[in-house]
Amino acid sequence: MIWLAVAFALASALTTAVSTSTQHLAATRAPLVALLLAAVLGPVGFTFHVLALDHGPIGLVQPIAILGIVLAVPLRAALARARPARTEVAAVGVTGLAIAALLLATDARESATPVDTGQLVVAVGACAAVAALLIAVASGVPQPAGRAFLLGSASGILFALMSVLVEADRLYVALAACGVGGVVVNQLAYRAARLSASMPVLNVVNCLLTLAFAHLVLGEVPHRTPASTAVSVLALAAMGWGLWRLASADVAVADDDVLGRGHLGQAHRAAGVQLLGADPDLGAEAELAAVGEPGRGVDQHRG
Repeated sequence: MIWLAVAFALASALTTAVSTSTQHLAATRAPLVALLLAAVLGPVGFTFHVLALDHGPIGLVQPIAILGIVLAVPLRAALARARPARTEVAAVGVTGLAIAALLLATDARESATPVDTGQLVVAVGACAAVAALLIAVASGVPQPAGRAFLLGSASGILFALMSVLVEADRLYVALAACGVGGVVVNQLAYRAARLSASMPVLNVVNCLLTLAFAHLVLGEVPHRTPASTAVSVLALAAMGWGLWRLASADVAVADDDVLGRGHLGQAHRAAGVQLLGADPDLGAEAELAAVGEPGRGVDQHRG
């Protein structure tokens, strides 16, 4: 039932948005509240995501799930009783339109043929190998932003594989390994550099890879035309720009908390186990990690 898939995917996105927005507001006042909300809403959002995949094609569900990052902006503004910045509004508009265009261009639908387990194993294994290679290369990259970019790409691959295996309903050991690995690598990316270095590429890679699986392995995407392919590429590029702008805006919020009481970082250190890796607040820890380190002041941290 496609309508159930859409409903559950929107519920997952909204849960992520509420978690993100409430943590922004509550963390500076009551870190325990933010911790409890993350502990409750994280699994709830993941459950909705799994239910969405159980009722509809992954090519439809995965882009909708990213709306959680977009919906967080107006929700956060409403909770704070303040207007969002114009750049945030522009980023929300561009990202929302890009996701809509991607959904229309993809035109994913339920597959009429069973999944070829052998083909699935080969494809998942190849992608997991690429993720492992990216992690290995990242360990030798001295620049924090470059390291975070590679780790974000690797975690995007792992989260995509997790969703693919949920959709395929098999290879459960690999599914668990991809989920745990995605969380760990995602946190390494957040610690390496600011959120804008890893979050956009994570979500774009996640979307791109799930669409590739939907088309090539799961049989959920009909024959594509050059026009639909071009629209998809442009939509992914626009979505990447919008996510980068939203991630940059969250960095500014984290900086404000650094100059305040610093509770945001405390809450997210304890709450950094969002299984979908879509909560941009978790990246605040990377911005806060520099505080208190010898020889590093706020001016250097801002740079």
